[in-house]
Amino acid sequence: PLSIQNGILVTRSSRFPLMIDPQGQALSWIKNKEAHNVPSFGQTTLGDPKLKDKLELAMGDGLALVITGVEEEIDPMFDPVLEKQLISKGKRKFVNVSDKLMDFDMKFMMYFITRLPNPSLSPELQAKTNVVDFTVTQKGLEEQLLGKVIGKEQKALEDQLNGVLEEVNLNTKSLMALDASLLERLTSNTGNLLEDEELIGVLANTKSKAAEVNQKLTAAAE
Repeated sequence: PLSIQNGILVTRSSRFPLMIDPQGQALSWIKNKEAHNVPSFGQTTLGDPKLKDKLELAMGDGLALVITGVEEEIDPMFDPVLEKQLISKGKRKFVNVSDKLMDFDMKFMMYFITRLPNPSLSPELQAKTNVVDFTVTQKGLEEQLLGKVIGKEQKALEDQLNGVLEEVNLNTKSLMALDASLLERLTSNTGNLLEDEELIGVLANTKSKAAEVNQKLTAAAE
């Protein structure tokens, strides 16, 4: 499926992804995937006046920076990061962003997202990023809807089966209790069994309950 292929492209590439996401599916997926790894400010945009500070924070702490609102260009400030122009000093790594040396944690991840269905991206930008198209096709949409319908139907069938099994268990326990009561009446009776009205009532109830349980067991098996 397209979503699995895109997931592999996003997570396995050495370049930071630029996702074409008209329906917002990529953003939802990234939010869920990186739920415990995004900065406290959440996502940001290219027009954010504090974008440079947010980049420095996320990059230094090894967090996931999600940048939405991309159109057809990305601020050249990101070039050293996109190209991973790393500077090593001892065990630490740095990137020179707009004449400022910033810490670079190797766990840092960055996602660019555009809502444009067919953006005119320059060859240079395509070379610097990993462009992944998350546009949902008609066939892909049908497969997703079918998957949701099947999931709901399976859940409903499971709930129905669990309800039937629970009812059968309760009826079986009731039948066992009636059997025990009948056995007790039979062993303790010293007179004429045909004149014991209580015993006859227990016997009739046991017979009725047994038929009911057998009927429900047959229904559950179907």
